[in-house]
Amino acid sequence: MRLTRIPHAAIASCLFLIGTCVASTADEAVERGRELAERLCANCHLNPGQGEKIGANGIPGFKAVANRPSQTVEGIEAWLRSIPPMMPNHHLTHEEISVLAAFVMSLRDRP
Repeated sequence: MRLTRIPHAAIASCLFLIGTCVASTADEAVERGRELAERLCANCHLNPGQGEKIGANGIPGFKAVANRPSQTVEGIEAWLRSIPPMMPNHHLTHEEISVLAAFVMSLRDRP
């Protein structure tokens, strides 16, 4: 059996293209999530200077939600799937929940 040697440049090119596709898909998800958030969530969660919720009836801004210490995309998705009683039920699809969570986490401060 003869093994074919693949040049390092070819492997690097393939990895670059895969990385570009993944980044592009992630960017598209964030953009779709931003559009959805602007349409459905902006009045309550995208106000300038809005921080973490204050008091039981407070409403957190999405940036504050993203910056919670242990926050994850999966955590946001699970919370949205639970249809929180304090929020309107927008009857979000699984894809809408996913892109909305991706958008929220894109607001997280970078270290």
